Amino acid sequence: MHVGPSIGNYDVLSAAVQPNIGFASPEFNSAMKSSLEGLRYITGAADSYTPFILPGSGTVAMESVMSFIPRNSRILVVSNGVFGDRWEAIMSRYPVAIKVLKAEAGKSVSLEDIDHEVSSRRYFAVAMTQVETSTGVKLDVESVAKTVRNKVDLIIVDGVASIGGENMQAARWGIDVVLTASQKALGAQAGAGLLVASRSAIEKLREESISGYFADLRNWSDLMNKFLAGGGGYFATPPIGTVFSIQKSMALIRSETIEARIKRHEICSQAFRAGISHMGLEILASEKLRSNTVTGVIVDGIDIPDFLQRCMKKGVEFGAGVHPAFRDRYFRVGHMGWVKPEHIITALNVIESSLEEIGKEVGHGSALAAEEVFSKHHEI
Repeated sequence: MHVGPSIGNYDVLSAAVQPNIGFASPEFNSAMKSSLEGLRYITGAADSYTPFILPGSGTVAMESVMSFIPRNSRILVVSNGVFGDRWEAIMSRYPVAIKVLKAEAGKSVSLEDIDHEVSSRRYFAVAMTQVETSTGVKLDVESVAKTVRNKVDLIIVDGVASIGGENMQAARWGIDVVLTASQKALGAQAGAGLLVASRSAIEKLREESISGYFADLRNWSDLMNKFLAGGGGYFATPPIGTVFSIQKSMALIRSETIEARIKRHEICSQAFRAGISHMGLEILASEKLRSNTVTGVIVDGIDIPDFLQRCMKKGVEFGAGVHPAFRDRYFRVGHMGWVKPEHIITALNVIESSLEEIGKEVGHGSALAAEEVFSKHHEI
């Protein structure tokens, strides 16, 4: 129940074990093709979008976005936490001007503030995070995109902790770039950054580049198109095992359907938070901003590292808090990937028993509160 890598699936993870298959093999070319097509499916990207699978992580995908940005551009960053701030950390290494709108922990930058900023001056791009992993806050990217669409050249969304567990309609919402990582809500092996880019974004690759070398998408775009056409090629060694894992994950997602998968995430998150509330614990994200994939749980008066170790000894790993405003007061739970009701029930029992062990008074029966939510939904 960590925030990433997420809850695994045996078939998906074991698919990564492919002895004696290289990146020039027909099997790998086929795996890349179906994985790239699946990436379009889960992000709501039209066939006009170019999908990319890069060796690395979500941060590599974030840095690759600089391939689209001209020198001296002005970029607006909408940050709801630590990983929203990462946009600033990356972009500050490049010759661009950055303005950051920040929210308090557990809250979101308002649509009014965003609208005011893009109406006050010209920005080339707006970069935002759909689900903030440090707090569990979900940004309404559809509304933000609608607000800024005619005022900027590019709309960029970090979907590392959301894609596969939250609704994303890149083409319909007018989003140019959506990125994610293999090990989060996709539930595949770690080792790849993924993104889709609109035709408008791809056209900007023809212009001057301020990008570095490895993450410059000019080096990858033709290769991705060759994979989509059923061929192959080489720029740098791809994450071969991870791609086979992604291929299996995409096949299972199509079988479940992305709509049903998102619904499963929604129900599991509701059940988990019902159990947390039953214990009398506080959730970091404001109620209307809570995501399907991550929850930050505030527990005052305890040693959080000791609590997390106790949970781990019981077989469940949670994430430590990373937001500086609450770092020693909360922990993070990832309910994403191949999460099922039994994972939620087990997590709640472990949290409840571990808190009781260290003398924290909590309401009993948190698992029953979650079961009540599940009883209303027979589709998972």
